[in-house]
Amino acid sequence: MYEVFISYSSKDKTYADAIVHTLEEYGIKCWIAYRDAVPGEKYSASIISAIRESKVFLLIFSENSKASQHVKNEINYATKVGSVIIPFRVEDVAPDDSLEYYLGATHWLEALTKPLQNHILRLKDTIKSALMHNNEQVAPVTNATDTVKSGALRVVEAEYLYSKGYTPLSIAQRLVENDLNLYEGIGELNEGSPQQWADFVENCPDYFSFLVNDNDEIAGDWSMVALDDETYERAIKGQTTESEFTLDTTEYICFPGDYNGYILNMSLNMEYKTLENNLKMVDSFFSRLEKFAENGIFFTRFCVNVFRRDQQAFYKNFGFRYVCDNKELGKIYEINLSPYPTSPLFAKHSRLKELYEHKDC
Repeated sequence: MYEVFISYSSKDKTYADAIVHTLEEYGIKCWIAYRDAVPGEKYSASIISAIRESKVFLLIFSENSKASQHVKNEINYATKVGSVIIPFRVEDVAPDDSLEYYLGATHWLEALTKPLQNHILRLKDTIKSALMHNNEQVAPVTNATDTVKSGALRVVEAEYLYSKGYTPLSIAQRLVENDLNLYEGIGELNEGSPQQWADFVENCPDYFSFLVNDNDEIAGDWSMVALDDETYERAIKGQTTESEFTLDTTEYICFPGDYNGYILNMSLNMEYKTLENNLKMVDSFFSRLEKFAENGIFFTRFCVNVFRRDQQAFYKNFGFRYVCDNKELGKIYEINLSPYPTSPLFAKHSRLKELYEHKDC
């Protein structure tokens, strides 16, 4: 059985070839017409059969596929049989009304910047996630819901998630999935692997806090690690990627002292980005800093790699400043905590301010 049906215009064969080559290199079996369709009168029947039997319907969206009636027929049938549809936009064109009807509530992946391979690797991660959830009979993360989930979230820790049946790996998988859907163009190189972060979730629970909805689905989180001086200097020069961070290559935040902090993530899924939920996430982060400080653990500085413009504004409100572009993707921002920052978000946490200002007394 095939895992992915490739829907595309024959004029975009170059894109299709690159995608199929990469996906199959990673063990994802693809069905593509020029190679797998039965010629002659059985051609249409073989396409219908392939869509029905494949787990994911991948649309390579361009001006050519937008104009293709064959592609529209394939999308129509994929919708009827309930396929997981992933549109992969390779040109800056918008769907017409007929395609908007079928794809308007679907999460799109963009591949509008070079190099294309980075976007294909992100596509590979998204498809693997969709296949995993398909096997578990869970709604895949690549499909948007019909309604906006604007309800209030709750801040919880790993122990609570364990009580609800999560494991360190399933927590890490959800965090990676959330990021892949939120940040355009990232892949395993920027994001790291679920197994990598499962090690941190299991062994370093104080590095994380999670925001969950009423169904205990993880809809946001903040997370961080500590870096030694040499690695931190590379980070603020844009010379690291998060795939490099492991338990062996980061510092263990345990004993009293000064640390260099690296914020891995502080974000919410788009449908939950309300003022109330953002404040809960930020307050949770400051509460953890306060807990650390009460135990003699202080951070002299923090940096973060930012992938979205709204996140740039978010960190500027903290008092972070732009430093440089990351070597792969993103922009590096940094804040020094010595002396204690004067930005409004830091200033409102008077207990934390007191602890930092008197730490050497």
